[in-house]
Amino acid sequence: GPISGTVTADKIGLDNPTIAPLLAGRITAKVAGDLATDTIVIDSGSVTSEALDSGFNGRVSLADGAIDLNLKAVAASAALPAAVRGVLAERTQLSAALKRDAKGNITANAIRLVSGAFSADGQASLADNKVSADVKGALADISLLSGDAKGAITFALNAQGAGTAPDLSLTVDSDRLSVAAREITGLRLTATGKGDIASPAADISLTGSVNDEPLDFKASLVTRQGKRSINGLSLSLGDNKVSGDLALDDRFLPLGTVALDLPDISPLAALALEEANGDVRGTIAFSKTGNAPDVAIKATTDSISRGDLSAKTVTIDALIANYLAAPVISGKIRADSVTSGGTVIRGIDVDLTRDGDWTGFSGGATVKDIPATAEGRVKIADGT
Repeated sequence: GPISGTVTADKIGLDNPTIAPLLAGRITAKVAGDLATDTIVIDSGSVTSEALDSGFNGRVSLADGAIDLNLKAVAASAALPAAVRGVLAERTQLSAALKRDAKGNITANAIRLVSGAFSADGQASLADNKVSADVKGALADISLLSGDAKGAITFALNAQGAGTAPDLSLTVDSDRLSVAAREITGLRLTATGKGDIASPAADISLTGSVNDEPLDFKASLVTRQGKRSINGLSLSLGDNKVSGDLALDDRFLPLGTVALDLPDISPLAALALEEANGDVRGTIAFSKTGNAPDVAIKATTDSISRGDLSAKTVTIDALIANYLAAPVISGKIRADSVTSGGTVIRGIDVDLTRDGDWTGFSGGATVKDIPATAEGRVKIADGT
């Protein structure tokens, strides 16, 4: 016969940091339907909270556990993971048709996610320990990622195969983007690989043009005999070149050297949806001392600028030890001048030394035509 009910809770304690914000505060669940001998028919159901307004209908088999539900939900985007909020409007809408058969296989059809300029549609299933997913979407306003950018992108994600090691593919396309008066056309990012945690593999490429200069990026993630590496890392954009081969340790930290030859960084900055000018040449060498990762930077620039910050004739020769947990820097930094707004600092000459967990510094510069020297030490702990 007919069934109905309402449950209200002032608070639900959840340890899941993804779900908890959606169910914060007072929660009300309602259901109305019909109960038969072996089936529950749900004519209408809802779960509401301060951040979530959802509704559903369908049926549940009491005989074999099969479930067939249609779901619609509207959520406050502020309650969603921080990583995705930047491209979302104030509220996000989700709808899907969910099914679970008697064997426990799960299918989600007609998935649709819409929030402002972002949209995605697709389907996904997990059946007989095999995953299948196909999602396509678009971001109609790239300025949500960077205020200096204009344009739109589309994307497609596909996963097929064993649930523990599916074959994955991702494509991102844009016919035209505009960043800091630079035109990026025919942009295509492709990534294919195997989603095997024990033996990951991927091939990545990025092609297109920036102000009619050809862009070509390639890299391969390879696993052989349990050892991971990034092979054939190569980026060219006009006269700009980046290249290297890197091994990856068991924490996926790099070991190896990347060479930089960037006579004009502005098109590369445009790819990162930023505005910057200048040149950079040098190397970045990753290594380890025991289990602590180190990075050695040797770089020079005739001039470089971003916003109201600029520098001329800069030389950096520095080793950053234990750069993830407790960075300590040793080396030398020289610069003819650094300008920030109306402040000009000239003749910068700084020596850095490693003193246990501290970075010692000594040197001098001329600030607004006044010579100045400084000596001391600093320590970075807990990210500050």
